Amino acid sequence: MRLACLFLSAVLAAQTPPGKLPWASAAAVPWKAGDCGPALDPPAPQAAAATPLTLRITQDGTVRITHAKGIITLRSGLPGRPLRAWRDDGREISDLARPMAFPASSPILRGLSALPIGAPDFRPALAGLVWVLTDDEQMVTVIHPATARIGYLPLPGGRHFRLVFRPDRLEVRSGDAPGGAQDECWSVPWLALLPQFLQLGQPDPANRPTGTALIPYPHT
Repeated sequence: MRLACLFLSAVLAAQTPPGKLPWASAAAVPWKAGDCGPALDPPAPQAAAATPLTLRITQDGTVRITHAKGIITLRSGLPGRPLRAWRDDGREISDLARPMAFPASSPILRGLSALPIGAPDFRPALAGLVWVLTDDEQMVTVIHPATARIGYLPLPGGRHFRLVFRPDRLEVRSGDAPGGAQDECWSVPWLALLPQFLQLGQPDPANRPTGTALIPYPHT
């Protein structure tokens, strides 16, 4: 499985500037070291919505997004094998092997004016996103199924990360392992990630080639 992930990374490298993987040029994140915040209550249940998109993340790190019409809108790879993932406003995904359903619309798809800038809780704007930690422990991969786009957030130093989605910021904790060291924490305000959100929200170009169940790798 690891070989499959490496092969997929090599394919991605062929589509990017020589010597660079898609996540190699990710912009630095202004993490601020600090104390861990208090425990949070679980997010409230969400209202049902039409979910024509299906996201699958395999054990070897392959990402595939499929439309209900049978069109494969994205097939890509993660920086490593997936360890933990969260979706929307911070719900941890308990079973990464199961396909996940998503709507074809989201707050960040509607642009800057639709985001709750200045509101006490920014998390509703995160609906429709998936956040993945992999065994490379260097990146948070952010997937937006509605646009079939992927972004990358370089992590601070540390190991055994987990994410905490607070109303005003994203918090990263290190040391989340049995018998591990005491938690170390870093955080970044949601507003500092607006450039990444706006990039993820850009609509897929109309002329972008797509695949089908019979041709999953369209010609570019």
